[in-house]
Amino acid sequence: GSCCPPDAWGPLDFKDYTPKGTLHTEGDIDIYKVGEDGEKAIIWNYDIFGLNAGRTKLLADLFASKGYLVLIPDYFRNGEGRNPMQDKDTMDFIQTRTMWQKLSADWETKIRPFAERHGAKRFGAIGTCWGTFMVLKLCSLEGDGFKAGVSWHPSHTAIVKNLQGGDLKELHEAVKCPQLFMPAQGDAPEDMANGLAKEVMGDKLRVVECMDMKHGWTTRGDISDANTKRD
Repeated sequence: GSCCPPDAWGPLDFKDYTPKGTLHTEGDIDIYKVGEDGEKAIIWNYDIFGLNAGRTKLLADLFASKGYLVLIPDYFRNGEGRNPMQDKDTMDFIQTRTMWQKLSADWETKIRPFAERHGAKRFGAIGTCWGTFMVLKLCSLEGDGFKAGVSWHPSHTAIVKNLQGGDLKELHEAVKCPQLFMPAQGDAPEDMANGLAKEVMGDKLRVVECMDMKHGWTTRGDISDANTKRD
């Protein structure tokens, strides 16, 4: 049990890109910020590999280039992350870093005030892998300005069901704004087009199954692979 299925993409050695954003410290959390200050902000929720892995910053930079303020909070702290294919303590790492009480305090007392100081009034949430847990939780908050959430190759089902022993139906029922799921081959059946999430959220959720893709393709997939490059 991990957040990633067994045939997921592993770490991507991606050194030939210089991120366009800057790192800011708010209390004890670092926040990567890119894009002009403004009312429309995207909160980017990274995968288990952490802030500095794969194409995470490149993708945030790409969204910023379309006119959004994009913030990547370093929830794990100090640039930490784990490689589920190698690191034996991945399960413990996820357990200790996926406590909503602590993560919601990060949002309420550090990330949101930082975003608002930079003009943010309306939020979208994007998440990959581990980060889709954050997408659904942030989009369940009352009156916090979240308008939509996007979950690429989601891992929230594995985290809530297998690691936390939580109630998936409850997680989905709490969501207050439109969602897009883009599950890959090997991702949880609950997140597919005819899965539990769709059953619970109905028209609030659009599911685009990406069955040519392996879990992790957006941030860690090999661009020399034709399917990965296309998507």
